[in-house]
Amino acid sequence: MILKDEGMSSRSRIRVGVTGTAATKTILPLLLTIVLTFAVLLAGQPIGVLLAVPAVYFWRRFVHRPWAGVGLPITWSAVPLLLIGSGVTVAALLAANAASVAMGAARWVPWEPEDLIYLPLVIAIIIIAQVFPEELIWRGNLYDLLAEHLSPRVVLVLTSVGFGALHVFSQSAARGIVEVVLYAVGAMALGFVCAASRARTGSIWMAIGVHSGFYFGNGFFPTEGIVYGVQLLVQIIVMVLIGLLVLGRAGSRTQAARPGVVTRKPDEGE
Repeated sequence: MILKDEGMSSRSRIRVGVTGTAATKTILPLLLTIVLTFAVLLAGQPIGVLLAVPAVYFWRRFVHRPWAGVGLPITWSAVPLLLIGSGVTVAALLAANAASVAMGAARWVPWEPEDLIYLPLVIAIIIIAQVFPEELIWRGNLYDLLAEHLSPRVVLVLTSVGFGALHVFSQSAARGIVEVVLYAVGAMALGFVCAASRARTGSIWMAIGVHSGFYFGNGFFPTEGIVYGVQLLVQIIVMVLIGLLVLGRAGSRTQAARPGVVTRKPDEGE
């Protein structure tokens, strides 16, 4: 009986140890990602970009993860992925905002002609200074660290929810607790599309396009919220649908999350 109890105790300790290790590999990277994101935001630009890249690089060196795992291959395929990601998101936001205008929840805001002069500069700043560091940190580094020991679906949820939760503290047009929560959920929906893009393509190029497209859509086709909560809700629904569309059938392509991983094709007759 004593030997049996000792055996059960050993198995319990092993289970606790495994659970503790898994929690450390999940919670600690998530917390460090949040801290790094705030540090980049507080540093401002262009210092934020200069901080994000070496921070991620040395983090990965410390945990013995290859740089290739961030999903940033320098290939010609990056260009179409960027264009597809931004194009799909701009079209989705245009449709969502048009629906909000049709329902009376928002109105179109006309462009100021002098703003067109600065358009190329604005696009460059959005991609390089704001979108790139966030995607490198969240869909690049964190996604890869979590994918090492968690299922693709759990990684999608954690990276999306964590990214969206940060936006509770963002400066936005949201007023009141309901709109603030909807704004954060909208950021989660954006994070979901970005994570789905990483899962589907194995790189963060399409995610960078998606994230940039969110700013382009709201910037090129600006609106003013009349009932901002309704407009946010419409955007959330559209973005979630886009994320599911990117994933495909039940996320069957999520094994593409880590570039360089080759899935063996079954031999004929198997």
